[in-house]
Amino acid sequence: MQPAPPYCHTKKRTVNQTRNMEKALSLNNFTKVMAWLLAGITLCFTNARAEDRLPTEEGSITYGGITLPYRIIKTSPETAGTAVLAMYLHGGTSKGSDNIAQMKEPGIDSIANYLTSHNIKGILLVPQCPADKSWSGPTLPMLKALIAQYTDSGEADPDKVYLFGGSMGGTGTWTMLSNYPNTFAAAMPVAANPSRCNAESTASTPVFTVMGTDDKIMSVETAATFVSRLIALGGEVEMETEERWTHEDTCIKSYTNTRLDWVFSHTRIKTAVGETVASEGHGGLKQYFYIDGKPVIGSPTPGIYIGMCTPPNGGKKVWRKVWRL
Repeated sequence: MQPAPPYCHTKKRTVNQTRNMEKALSLNNFTKVMAWLLAGITLCFTNARAEDRLPTEEGSITYGGITLPYRIIKTSPETAGTAVLAMYLHGGTSKGSDNIAQMKEPGIDSIANYLTSHNIKGILLVPQCPADKSWSGPTLPMLKALIAQYTDSGEADPDKVYLFGGSMGGTGTWTMLSNYPNTFAAAMPVAANPSRCNAESTASTPVFTVMGTDDKIMSVETAATFVSRLIALGGEVEMETEERWTHEDTCIKSYTNTRLDWVFSHTRIKTAVGETVASEGHGGLKQYFYIDGKPVIGSPTPGIYIGMCTPPNGGKKVWRKVWRL
């Protein structure tokens, strides 16, 4: 008789030992099945639409022959005072007209949960871009008109309007800042391309932008170059680059409490030539500059200027665009 090969186990088992093993295997299989079921339940919960997790209202706005549906999330309505207004611009895969697809983006939850956990009375608007459009051209005045509906009616504070967006929505955020300076208190575009924006106009709004090193769609270098231009113009800008974050990672993970703290700590600075900056945390207007950076000698004439503001407690100089009202 040839000896059994080393990988073949020839040890005999009793009937009781065999039955015990069968029971153990059955229990193990049951445990595995339950684990799979629980994982499936968790996955379903994680992938549940935001409109199922958060109480929302529906609306639409028609402008220039284009209808834009949107969702409304209201946070801490019992809190006293006028609500802050936030708008989130979704990415390219959420286009359409069902007023549902855009709510799947996790950034919406992050912003809404932040407002709720900090007991901030807020209105979060989540418009849906038509399938044949992007956040550019004719959709921009629609977004501006939608914001005006809430600020002009007094339902939202016009000095506390914040803009967010990732991917196509992040690029749209940059573009809104470029086209409508002095409209927003602060903004947070992530995984975005600002290369077609006007730096002089954009510099009037504080911006926190996030990029990922493994993003194959948007360029870190392009964003960094534009941010450098804003800083040279005196803009208040924060840029963070996350190692090994893909495009999707950046769109999902960027909205941390620390970054949202920074965004929502800002109030729009309203200035006019010859007036003092009235925004919280900033001192008086000390010096005027033309858009090209040259200082204004003597009293400025009506027009658009950059103003240098000094914080009341000293420290780094803060620059803002100055409009004659």
